[in-house]
Amino acid sequence: MRRQLFIHASIALVAILCTLLALEILVRALGETDADGRFTFMQFILEPPNLPVTELRGQVEDYIVNKEFAIVVYDEWLGWSFRPNSVRQGGTFTINSAGFRSRRDFSKAPPANSLRIAVFGDSFTAGDDVADDEVWSYQLEQELADAGIRAEVLNFGVGAYGMGQAYLRWQRLGKSFSPDIVIFGLQPENLKRNVNVFRQLLHPSGPAFSKPRFAILEGELQLLNSPALPPEQLIAIFENFSDHPLAPYEFYYRNRFRAARWWSSSRLAGILFEALRQQEEEPGIYTPGSEGGELGKAIIDDFARDAAAAGAEFVVLHLPLQSHLKRYFSNLPRPRPIYDFLLEHCRQTYNYVALEERLRPAVVDDAFWSATKHYGPPLHALLARVLAGELANCIDSGACRLARFDDLAAFTAADRSAKR
Repeated sequence: MRRQLFIHASIALVAILCTLLALEILVRALGETDADGRFTFMQFILEPPNLPVTELRGQVEDYIVNKEFAIVVYDEWLGWSFRPNSVRQGGTFTINSAGFRSRRDFSKAPPANSLRIAVFGDSFTAGDDVADDEVWSYQLEQELADAGIRAEVLNFGVGAYGMGQAYLRWQRLGKSFSPDIVIFGLQPENLKRNVNVFRQLLHPSGPAFSKPRFAILEGELQLLNSPALPPEQLIAIFENFSDHPLAPYEFYYRNRFRAARWWSSSRLAGILFEALRQQEEEPGIYTPGSEGGELGKAIIDDFARDAAAAGAEFVVLHLPLQSHLKRYFSNLPRPRPIYDFLLEHCRQTYNYVALEERLRPAVVDDAFWSATKHYGPPLHALLARVLAGELANCIDSGACRLARFDDLAAFTAADRSAKR
């Protein structure tokens, strides 16, 4: 009996090993390896421990050669920003003389009879893929006017910004325009940008820039890589990255070694590891107690304190992705997002607008989204309408404290009650 069991077990083990070997051969045959050792199979990418220096060098050299014509340019305090007095998206995305999105310029001092609102965030705030008159910040002005509130909205959003960069853009530029209300466009997935220093290591096709990065050291926020390393210095850094003092603070360099274990020579094992890691949505970044999670919370709290010290009311606007909305509106039981602690913190602490709670399931349809999965014009219009209503309620209730005005009559129409 024992001999038969041993024979059956041996046959099963050999069959399993042969199947794994066949799968390994299949993955290797169907996958591709580039000049920098990056292996791609289906939608999964296995990064080698060494950086893709060839690709990174090409991106840096391309920016250096064309930087006189670039619209997104190196910024020593922010990593990158918009070139003033320029246009993007075939002329539909206008950047004014101060370097933020608008077809007009604004005085530093706000008008005496108008509310000034400043918005900060990434491409979902900047309004990538829609025209100047379609972006939600522009339409917010119109919606507020229809509600009897005179206001001007300044859009300081910049594509690919992390939370820390949005905060720094407030400090370096936005604060000087003395807004009455500061709106932070919260994208929870940007927690991963907060632990990134070199943009290309997070998004291989991204611009050739480094960025400032906050870290919690000795219980306090401290800023690293400020001023940001210029593109001209990046090639030498990439060639000897492990020796650079910023290497320990680059999550997407440290992350390369998570798969460098005894099974890392197997393409099949590496693909399975990568699939499981993506399924978990990188909990090491998003969950409470994690580096990314705690850093995001600390940045928002510091941003809010600094805005309040400048006399501005702080509002957090949650801007969900299409994938988030699909999960939110699913008929299946919805697991709480692993970044939910951050949303709850903002809900409990600040004036908080949860856009998903004011939308209908139809918005998950592709008609509401651009080709790159940014908000399309219909969703921008809905967002502006929702936000205008939330701000009007916040102002009327006194929850939005407006230090510059003694009463609402200074910036509201006499017939406002009729309009509402």
